[in-house]
Amino acid sequence: MDIAYIMSLAVLLSIVMALLGVILIIIDAMREQKREENKEEEKKEKEGKKTSVGGVVLIGPIPIVFGNDSSVIKWAMVLTIIVVVLFILLTLL
Repeated sequence: MDIAYIMSLAVLLSIVMALLGVILIIIDAMREQKREENKEEEKKEKEGKKTSVGGVVLIGPIPIVFGNDSSVIKWAMVLTIIVVVLFILLTLL
């Protein structure tokens, strides 16, 4: 195979992948807008429901855990420990 053919094929594939990514972003934005409209309708129906949020930010070896419910904070810490252990194991392999 000629190197020019391979390079042109790589350029063509990269352009196709970039266009596919843009198309997927547009589709996702349209779906998200439709979801937001549906959520607003459901929110009006379910005014008294409580939502729990939480997360973890790892800055080097220091985890910063936040949340508004203790069970969510516990789950975030457990999942963070599992992910860190998996990263360490995969790094050592």
